[in-house]
Amino acid sequence: MPSTRTLFWQPTAQQIEDAPDTRFRKFVNRRHGLRLRNFDELHAWSIENLDDFWKASWDFTGVIGDRTDPKVLFDASQPMEYVNKKMIRANMNYAERAVLSFIEPKSISAKDLDNCLMQSLSFEELYQQVRFVAHTLRTKYDVRPGDRVATFSPSNAEAVILCLGTLAVGGVWSSCPAEFGVTAVLERLEQIEPKVLLTADAYRYNGKTLPIYPKLQEILAKLPSVQNVVVVGQLTKSREPEEKFPHDPAGRKWCTWNEMVKQGAEAPAEIKFERVDAMSPVWILYSSGTTGKPKAIVHSVGGMIMSQKMVQTLHNSTEAGDSQLTFTTLGWMMWNHMFSTLGCGACIAAYDGSPFAPSASTIWALASRHKISILGLSPRYLQTLETNGYIPNKEFDLSHLKQVQTAGSVLKNELYDWMRDNVHKDVWVNNGTGGTDICNLFIGAVRSKPIYHGELTCMALAMDLQAWDDDGNPVMDAQGDMVITKPFPNMPIGFWGPGGDKRYHAAYFEAYPEKKPASWVHGDWIEVHSLTKGVTVFGRSDGVLNPGGVRFGSAEIYSVVEKIEEIEDCLAIGQKLPDGDERFVLFLKPMQAPLKSEVVDKVKLAIRQALSTRHVPAKVIELRKIPYTTNGKRLEVPTKKLVNGVKFESLNLSSAEDPECLRVFVNHPELKLEDVPAKAKL
Repeated sequence: MPSTRTLFWQPTAQQIEDAPDTRFRKFVNRRHGLRLRNFDELHAWSIENLDDFWKASWDFTGVIGDRTDPKVLFDASQPMEYVNKKMIRANMNYAERAVLSFIEPKSISAKDLDNCLMQSLSFEELYQQVRFVAHTLRTKYDVRPGDRVATFSPSNAEAVILCLGTLAVGGVWSSCPAEFGVTAVLERLEQIEPKVLLTADAYRYNGKTLPIYPKLQEILAKLPSVQNVVVVGQLTKSREPEEKFPHDPAGRKWCTWNEMVKQGAEAPAEIKFERVDAMSPVWILYSSGTTGKPKAIVHSVGGMIMSQKMVQTLHNSTEAGDSQLTFTTLGWMMWNHMFSTLGCGACIAAYDGSPFAPSASTIWALASRHKISILGLSPRYLQTLETNGYIPNKEFDLSHLKQVQTAGSVLKNELYDWMRDNVHKDVWVNNGTGGTDICNLFIGAVRSKPIYHGELTCMALAMDLQAWDDDGNPVMDAQGDMVITKPFPNMPIGFWGPGGDKRYHAAYFEAYPEKKPASWVHGDWIEVHSLTKGVTVFGRSDGVLNPGGVRFGSAEIYSVVEKIEEIEDCLAIGQKLPDGDERFVLFLKPMQAPLKSEVVDKVKLAIRQALSTRHVPAKVIELRKIPYTTNGKRLEVPTKKLVNGVKFESLNLSSAEDPECLRVFVNHPELKLEDVPAKAKL
C-alpha cells in the first residue's frame, strides 16, 4: 500500500527555496536547459544522466582534483558487477580536499567528563600537525602511495591527524578501536599488513581505565609487517604515555606521538599532496558476513571524495562553520563518515568514552559546551534515553543544534517526537541508512522534502535503488530486497587480498543469478512508497547481525565459539525487538546436554575477550540440532525468518538437510520478547 506514515515535519516555502538540493537543482536547470521542478524530478534525472550529474556535483560542491578526460568524468558504461578501473577519470587527494576546505574549524578530542580531558585544534594548528606528520611518514617511515597505516586506538585528534597525513602522502588508512579483542584486530589487520600502527597506552570507558599494552603485544607478535609503532598518552594533557613501552622482541621502532610530530619539523612550508588516480585505494573498512574472516573492503579516493562531498552538501546540508559530533568508534564507518565533513569546512568532535558515564548528560554536555550544530546518534541510544526519562533540554540550551542524524537501525515513530520535544522544536531529524560497504548513504533526507514518522525521506541522488521481490522484479508499496541497478562512484574497488575480486562479486552480485546484467543486492529489507517516494527499512534480509546498530557477521562469532571444547556447534541469529532494534541470540549445541550455566559464561567471556562487549549475545539458548543445508551451510536466513514470526509453511526449505528440525524455532518459549529488559543499556 502507499505510505500511511504521519507527517512529522514540513518545510516552509522559504526553507525549500534555501535548501542546498534546491539550489543545486536550479544549477542543473541552468546548465542543461531543464525545468526540473522538485527533488523527485532531480533524482529521476540524476539516475538517467549519471555522468552529467557527477560533473554538475563536482562543480557545484567544489571538488578539488584534476580531471583526466575532457569528455567523461564518471563512466557508467560497464557492468557494475566488475570493478571498472577507469570509472572515475581524475587525479585526486582526499586529504587535500579536507585540509583546504576549512574556514574556522577545530578538531576536539575528549574522554569521559568525570575525568575530563579536552584537546582543541585551530585550523592553523591542524594544518601544521598534518604537515609534520605527513613529512615523517614520507621521509622517516618510508610510507609510499598504497602503503597501509592503521590504528589500534581510541578515537582522538591524533587519529584524525594521522589519517590526514597518511592520505596526504597517498597511503591507505585503516582502523580498529581499542575496545576490540586480539582476535578481532588480527582478523582485520593481518589481511592488509600495515607498515605503521597508531595506538595508546590506555583508554577510559564507563569510568574505568583500561590498559592497551597487554593486547597490543599479542597483536604485534602476529603483525610482522608493522615497522613503526606510535603511542599516544590518551589520558594525559601532554599526550605523553604514562606507561613505558613494552619489550618488543621484533625490534620495531617505537616513539611517542610528540616525537613523531617533531621528526617532521623540517617539512616544507606547504603540504605536498600526492594526487593519485581516483580509483586508487583511500581506506579499508571491514564488514563481516556469515563465512570467513571480515571482508576487507577497499574504497577509492575518488569514490569517497565525490560521493561524500555530494551527500554532505546536498543531503545533509553540512556547511562551513558547522561542528559535528557523532558517537562512534574507529571500528564503525560512521567515524569515516563524520571525518568527511572536514571537506565541507566543518569542525569534528572526536569523542571517546561511554555516552552514559558519568551520566546520561555526557553527550549533551559536550554538545552544549562546544555549540555542536550536528549530532550523530544511534536509535538505540535515543531509545535508552526515552525509556529512562532523560530530557536533554531541561539541563542544556540546545538551540544551536540544527540537526540530529540517526543511522544504524530503525528509528521508532515516537523518537521523532521525543527529539522535537526534548531537544528543541526546530531540530531537523535526519534519518538515513548506508553501510560499511559504501561508506555513505543509500537513503537519507534533504531539506526540501517533508519528513514522515518512521520513513526515510528519499533515495540518495544518482542512486538507482529499488525493492525486488523473490523473482527479481521491482515492487512498489510492498516489501522486498534492496537493490541498486546502476553504478555509483563509492562502490568498493574490491576486497583486499588473494581472491578478493571473487569474494567481492559473491558478496553483492550473486543473489539473483538469472538477472543480467547483475545488480548490487545489499541485504536490507525495504519498502518503497509510491506516494511519498520515501523508503521504510525493516532490517537485514540476510544473516548479518545488527544489534544496537553495530553490524557484524556470524562468522566472527563462530570463529570464537568453535574453539570452545564444551560446544559441538552453534548458530547466531538476530531477533527483531518491538522498538525496531534487534538482539543477538546465540543457539548452542553442547557436547554434553544439558547446557550448563558455567559453559554459557565461558562462551560469553571468550566472545568479549576475543571480539568486544558489543559482540556478546543478549540471549543464549540450547539446541539439540543445528539446521544445515545439504551442502553443509548453516540455515541462518530461514532460522532468522522463523525467529521473527514468519510462518513455517511459507518457507522454501528444499535445500535443508532436515527441514523438520527448524520447527523448534516456531513459538520457542525462550524467544518470547516479554523477557527483554524494559530499560536496556548500550
